[in-house]
Amino acid sequence: MESAKKHVLRKGVGLLLVLPWLGACGGARSSVFDEEGAALSGPVSPEAKARHDELVAKGDEAFAKRVETSELQAAIDAWSEAVRLVPNDYQTYTKLARAQYFMAYGHLEFDPAKEAAVKETYWSSVQNAERGLAAFSPEFAERVRTSGRFEAGLPVLDQRAVGLVYWRSASLGRWARRDGFATVLRYKDEIRESMKRCLELDRDYFFGGPDRYFGAFYAVAPPYAGGDLEKSKQHFEYSISRFPGYFGTHVLYAVEYAVKAQDRALFLRELQWVLDNDPNMLPDAAPENIIEQRKAREHMARVDELFE
Repeated sequence: MESAKKHVLRKGVGLLLVLPWLGACGGARSSVFDEEGAALSGPVSPEAKARHDELVAKGDEAFAKRVETSELQAAIDAWSEAVRLVPNDYQTYTKLARAQYFMAYGHLEFDPAKEAAVKETYWSSVQNAERGLAAFSPEFAERVRTSGRFEAGLPVLDQRAVGLVYWRSASLGRWARRDGFATVLRYKDEIRESMKRCLELDRDYFFGGPDRYFGAFYAVAPPYAGGDLEKSKQHFEYSISRFPGYFGTHVLYAVEYAVKAQDRALFLRELQWVLDNDPNMLPDAAPENIIEQRKAREHMARVDELFE
């Protein structure tokens, strides 16, 4: 019982809290938007464009096999070189930010010895998403630079930029949790507003990703910081109803909502469903689903720690 209570308390303060000392320093790092000339490059030569296109195709081919760490790294390397050649290619920056998130979440996180690499990979994803946003919209970049607030630029974005905002937010949140409590506080509102914009522009992005985020947010936050288990359940169930074959939503529903609600039956049901089903039931997410099955097994082994 005691271990379960400690877990619930830890989860309650782990992601998004509001405390009087909100202005505490935290692990702030320089934003791409603070860099001089962060927007676009000049004209690109035909040779550079041809090489860029070759690298993008090479990265696409490798990313299709992203369940293998070496293939995922090959995709990251190819796309990183491609955007160096054509820095205004926001689409490839979106791919790169997603690939780096998956490298950290789906590969490096399983090895405790690679914690520093996990953190740096999430941060690199944040930076590449920001470079993509600067390429996509110089107006967005200028609003952020002059105001010092990422949220200030969100109204000028359209659906094409959702991936960049989504992967930046997802990676920033995971980086912040590793950097410390004050860092979480520093970025929590920015991440929440970013995901609200994703919800408005493309609710179904990445298999119901914005709703999946808010399902976790409302579960983890305490009531005085906006936590609401009923809202959490609604967001998770909407995401699952739209994309039942995306295993990550089932896993998050179990480890965030079910644990907070102390619903052991739901926890076991959702994780067992993930373990029992074919990851290829949603072909576009098969590599992610394979990783989520591994995470489900790890969470299932901890069930007695998590529930009274």
